Amino acid sequence: DYLDLLVANNMNAVFFQIRGMADAFYESQYESWTKNITGTAGKNPGYDVLGFLVEEAHKRGLQFHAWMNPYRISTRASMNSSFAELDTKIPVAWTKDYNKIRIYNPAMPEVQTRIMDIVKEIITKYDVDGIHMDDYFYPSLEEGESMNDNAEYEKYGKDKFKSIEEFRRNNVDVVIQNIQKVIIDTKPGVIFSVSPAANIDNNYSKLFADVRKWLKEGWVDVIIPQLYFATGTGKNSFNQFLDQWMQYVNQTHCLIGYGIYKFGSTDPDYGNAFHSSADLKSQFEYASKKSKVNGSVLYSIKDMVANKVGIGTAIKEIYKKKTVIPYLGRTEAKLPSTPVKVRTDGGNLSWEAVSGAYYAVYKSNGEGKLATLVGTARETSFKLPGKGTYCVTALDKANAESRISELVTY
Repeated sequence: DYLDLLVANNMNAVFFQIRGMADAFYESQYESWTKNITGTAGKNPGYDVLGFLVEEAHKRGLQFHAWMNPYRISTRASMNSSFAELDTKIPVAWTKDYNKIRIYNPAMPEVQTRIMDIVKEIITKYDVDGIHMDDYFYPSLEEGESMNDNAEYEKYGKDKFKSIEEFRRNNVDVVIQNIQKVIIDTKPGVIFSVSPAANIDNNYSKLFADVRKWLKEGWVDVIIPQLYFATGTGKNSFNQFLDQWMQYVNQTHCLIGYGIYKFGSTDPDYGNAFHSSADLKSQFEYASKKSKVNGSVLYSIKDMVANKVGIGTAIKEIYKKKTVIPYLGRTEAKLPSTPVKVRTDGGNLSWEAVSGAYYAVYKSNGEGKLATLVGTARETSFKLPGKGTYCVTALDKANAESRISELVTY
């Protein structure tokens, strides 16, 4: 139902969290099945959940991006509560506990290797279009709580780094850089994206995520800053954060993360702007003026369904036209071959296959006019919506798009 809703709203990709708490929506040699499927951690649901998700997304012409959290293992309400029982596949020595969160220890080389291995496992076993990391790196701690990693600094970093903060940032850098390297070495067509928190300075100083460095070095294919704020002129406004990010994007592809969960919320911290859906349109209008912005990602789909203050209706208006995903590759686009032998038969358009490609079908609106995308296909045929003149393009996994095919009239 969710995937059908995305299609009905002309969306072209889904980001699905397959590893939120050091658990898995698939059979993994490194971590156990998530409790979010059966209600019991470690219980096999009896079918290949991730395989099903990828297949169903692709069947609808949607890209599937596998969203994972690098370090988080479990959370608790306070120190008086208990963490969930640790998965037997995770060595206790690799973990670190804080007041409200248990994490994989970012400083340990074994942990850094484990994350690489998990990425490799996912992209080897499944035809995912992307690997996505969210904004949880080093944990945001409670007031008065320390990071408690002096021993790790002494063991791994004191001789190499001028400060423990520099050591922490390097630990995250290693993971980010090597995720991209694993992807390039294993399945280079997979897109690597990260959605950091909106405040660039907080990423650097509190989460030890040196996003500016990642962008400068090109270690991330796509950056999706979480600009979950209302438009305005204040320091913490959508506008101000977006303007800051535009200074650092460089050659990295940039999509904008929109926090639709805030619309209609009773949380007073969100402010009056989220009491109607009008501000989402303002956010999109402001972003549309930025040449470096290539698209958008919404969080999350359940809020589209809830449709508080008409946010689902506003989204339908914003996404009223079908589009293909922009090219998100890490090198200059090499265009796929153009589909040939395009023909119609009883309302079906068909063509010869292009290796490793999916396809976009366009309806012509006349010479010199922008064509209308009518849909995408994984196979070499497409049921046409009605009479008209059509053409086909081929797109590779990173969405580099071929030149248009010959025109065919039905």
